[in-house]
Amino acid sequence: MPEGQTSHRYVVLHHTGIDEPHFDFMFETAPGSPLTTFRLSQWPEIENTEVTKLRDHRRAYLTYEGDVSSDRGRVDRVAEGEVMVVRSGSGWLLQHADGRPFMTLEPLGGSDAQWFLRLLDVR
Repeated sequence: MPEGQTSHRYVVLHHTGIDEPHFDFMFETAPGSPLTTFRLSQWPEIENTEVTKLRDHRRAYLTYEGDVSSDRGRVDRVAEGEVMVVRSGSGWLLQHADGRPFMTLEPLGGSDAQWFLRLLDVR
């Protein structure tokens, strides 16, 4: 890991038992931060794609699997790990611990909700 960089945890949860099953990609932006969360149609994303930014989620989802409160389906962990999170303009660059790019996330136009995800390396 480059000098002065710290790693941040991420998780991908498969959200089922609802009208539109999807994947939630969540990551820390700082140690102890709420989880920045994006809704994905599949994991891993095969192509660069538009994704929806959701409200930040509680850190408990880094380790939680099971039923979601108020009968809102179930989540199961399908991926997890650590990445370096670098602010890149108005978006983020996520890198593996050895500095290899993992993914970029950039807002589309003036929308707060619609973002563009480019998956670079999921190893």
